[in-house]
Amino acid sequence: MFELSDAVVEEVIFGMENQNCDSWIDLETGSRIERPCEAEEGEDGADSGPEASTMARVRVPQWSSQDGFKLMEDFSRTVYDAVTRGELLAALARGRGVFRAFKNVLDSRPDIEKRWYEHKHKAMRRVIVAWYDDLRELQGLERLGPEPDDLDDLIAEDFVLREGGRSLWVDLQPVFRASLVEALERFPEAVVEYEYTRLEGEIASGPDEGLRVLVAEAVPGDAAGVAVMRTLFVADRSFGKVVYLYVKPERRRLGLGRRLIETARERFAECSVHHVIVDMPFLGDEFGEALGAVGYRSFGARWIKAAED
Repeated sequence: MFELSDAVVEEVIFGMENQNCDSWIDLETGSRIERPCEAEEGEDGADSGPEASTMARVRVPQWSSQDGFKLMEDFSRTVYDAVTRGELLAALARGRGVFRAFKNVLDSRPDIEKRWYEHKHKAMRRVIVAWYDDLRELQGLERLGPEPDDLDDLIAEDFVLREGGRSLWVDLQPVFRASLVEALERFPEAVVEYEYTRLEGEIASGPDEGLRVLVAEAVPGDAAGVAVMRTLFVADRSFGKVVYLYVKPERRRLGLGRRLIETARERFAECSVHHVIVDMPFLGDEFGEALGAVGYRSFGARWIKAAED
């Protein structure tokens, strides 16, 4: 099984973006193999089935023009400069020639163009890492999990971070309601109502001491992600608790949630609070894996099952 080196990642990205050829990766060497798209399935002996454990080669992850368009759209909404953001979104709304129009806008803004290519590379690398983990699993090897990436750059360049107390939380009620609606789509209503009532009481009605709200904005006044942290005191000791986290769906898979958690941890450390727990019942398993990649350990567990099953 090949190692996922930077050189192999570049080979895979090239194959994903090349719409004129089918591309495989040799499972032993990591080298890229190409075949014209019009060639018939099975020609030149290449097996294109999903069972990588029986193959000498495997197709690169699927990447369509729609995936590329979605990536450009997501990036455009994170551009803080309102004029450039509007020009990029207008380019994507043309209907035809959107890729060229998008590139033309970036040509006039080298700083934003650089961020675009970094954003694109990170997004495609995340897809490749997940694909590689699936291959390892099929080969009977342990999954490596998501890579820790340069999340500080994401916050510093693509998002502006605001901090405040309970008064800032009052302005974030639409975000809170959106997270409630999303939770109701995935979990039993009684469970969600109980947890969110408890959560709202802790944030909105609890003591002001030790409560901080972190808001990440790509566009002024439009919260892309929110975290609420609280310092809890037990006798002469204390610990930090992240009691709420929500990232809008269109801003996910950028590392923003993990960066908000890490920012909260840094703020706790500045106040000599030595331990931090993340206590949100509706975060997915994949987010736990992301936190594990930067040193967080599991702290208890919750399970749910229908009583009739």
